[in-house]
Amino acid sequence: MKRRFKFNNKNLSLWALLAALLWSAVFIFSLEWNLRQNQRMVPEQATAQARAAIEKDMIYRSVVSRVGGIYMPIDQGIAPNPYLAHLPNRDVTTTDGRKLTLVNSSYFTRLVHDQEAKLSPHGIRGHTTKEHPLRPLNVPDHWELKGLKKLRSGEPEWSEETLIGGKPYLRMIKPRLARASCMACHPEESAEPGEIMGGISVRIPLDELQADADARVLSIVGWHGGLWVLGMIGLFLGNRLLRIQSDEMHYSALHDVLTDLPNRALFMDRLEQRLESAKRHDKTGAILFLDLDRFKNINDSLGHSIGDELLKRVAERQRFLLRAEDTVARLGGDEFVILLADLHDDPEVAAIEARNVAEKVLEALSQPYHIDNHTLHSTPSIGIALISPESGDSSEILRQADAAMYQAKEYGRNNFRFFLPSMQMLAAERLELENALHSAITQNQLVLHYQPKVTIARRAEILGAEALIRWQHPTQGLLLPGEFIAIAEESGLILQLGEWVLREACLQIKAWERLFKGESFGRISVNISPKQFQQKDFVQRVVSTITDTEVDPTRLELELTESSLVEDIHDVRYKMEELKKLGIQLSIDDFGTGYSSLAYLKMLPVDVLKIDRSFIRDIGIDPNDDAIVETILAMSWRLGFSAIAEGVETDEQLKFLKARQCDGYQGYLFSLPLVADEFEAILFESADIRA
Repeated sequence: MKRRFKFNNKNLSLWALLAALLWSAVFIFSLEWNLRQNQRMVPEQATAQARAAIEKDMIYRSVVSRVGGIYMPIDQGIAPNPYLAHLPNRDVTTTDGRKLTLVNSSYFTRLVHDQEAKLSPHGIRGHTTKEHPLRPLNVPDHWELKGLKKLRSGEPEWSEETLIGGKPYLRMIKPRLARASCMACHPEESAEPGEIMGGISVRIPLDELQADADARVLSIVGWHGGLWVLGMIGLFLGNRLLRIQSDEMHYSALHDVLTDLPNRALFMDRLEQRLESAKRHDKTGAILFLDLDRFKNINDSLGHSIGDELLKRVAERQRFLLRAEDTVARLGGDEFVILLADLHDDPEVAAIEARNVAEKVLEALSQPYHIDNHTLHSTPSIGIALISPESGDSSEILRQADAAMYQAKEYGRNNFRFFLPSMQMLAAERLELENALHSAITQNQLVLHYQPKVTIARRAEILGAEALIRWQHPTQGLLLPGEFIAIAEESGLILQLGEWVLREACLQIKAWERLFKGESFGRISVNISPKQFQQKDFVQRVVSTITDTEVDPTRLELELTESSLVEDIHDVRYKMEELKKLGIQLSIDDFGTGYSSLAYLKMLPVDVLKIDRSFIRDIGIDPNDDAIVETILAMSWRLGFSAIAEGVETDEQLKFLKARQCDGYQGYLFSLPLVADEFEAILFESADIRA
């Protein structure tokens, strides 16, 4: 699995590198594009300024020429225009004695240009020019001559970057067209209106624009650099976050959420590596398969939160016992598995080492657990399978350890067993039985037997019967519940079996109702498993079965185990009260063997306590059992419950119970479980029913 982690991290590193390269490429492209755009702005801004200056010049000329010129006071800055001397009204004197001179469009724009030159000697400069000007200052230079030729060849404007005095300028020239209004001031011109008289030339200094562009370069580079750094930080943090998430996902995929131990996938990977090492390097090892004894009782009776905490404590104790090179994993439920690595090369010594570890695990896990004011005991059953160069694949070695674990359970639990080849056959038979159980319901292989419950207050009378499931196996014959109920619980078939028993019992009750035509034959009790009772819609399922079979619910009794009653006391009470409303009688089966609280017991609408056979077996022999039975009988009488003793097999037991006023009895002393026809015969023979 370590290789898998490296592979994923390498992929993330590669993607992060590609993302960084892509981001850098985008950064370089954007930086280069923005720098080019910035540099392109210098001539564009200069061109725009040049056009604006020429446009302003042309507007001035148009306005002044449209009004025939304007009169301005003669002072130091304005003198009479010698080129307008031919005009009789060039100079005038106002009534208040002020002397004015006529300023035409050319003169006006020259005044504007001169003023601009004074205000900004190195700024924008413009003037008019032509090939043969009247005014010497308007004589075109070499560049302007070239521009005038371009204009006369049809160009709308001409511009070019040049050096003047060693400094860069953008120069532009646009045509100056003849106007009819201009001819009075320029009689020497022979141009027709609309013809090119010359050009308007302007030059724009580029130093300031370039300085602004250079300043923007620093801003662009700084902005891009900051953005690139932020992007790289984001990529780094994103890659780190993805690495963390990837590691967490892989860790979660390979570890148990509850105990934080390796899960089945990671364990099987390490087991395969160990098997490969065993074959290549002649190494040995062992697997210890652990299953907690009676964990289901704790989980069902005290709740899943207590059960989960117990599993955590079990995991902690195992982790503390093992070496760093060993592996403890949780396969699921209450199953754990330990992989011991690098045991002694001698198989016998390796077996001793594995046994020593198993003994330590047994000792550690057998100590009591103190959880939420509960003192719990949950011992393990351990199966051991040795790993050698001759071992099969990982699945086979795990099955061997599993088979050995079941043998440990068969031999009294809280112990360990090494795998023997014969165990494989037992495991295969168990698997075959589980597969056959799936089809037992649909193929009508299940039957109900009925064991009578009697009272002998004055004489023996039948109180009813308990419906007990049997499996008529096609090859193995009649199987008792002890041979397949545990398999049904582990495989999840217990709910289907429970549904079948309830429906079949109701159908039989209905048949007896018709047969005995209203005469009493007592109540037929049906065992309800904890999982069945804990279904949210259990009451609705019972109602549906009663409705479908049209049975009288007062003929029905449901036997609940103590572990069914303590999961959620409020839900339990609600369900029991709803069942009581239907007329169904409720009893607690195997009373005294579970985890029921007397405080809970007085809150629940219970009718009958059934004393477990384990207490009945030794009454009259074991004083402790005598005391327990007497206490249960006294308590049931005080609380208003009926008491029925299970497993009554001897006259001495009956005498003991009768002397203490037990209400009812069930056991081989009175009758074995009977098929329906045999139970009918007993009913007909009973003094209470006449055919």
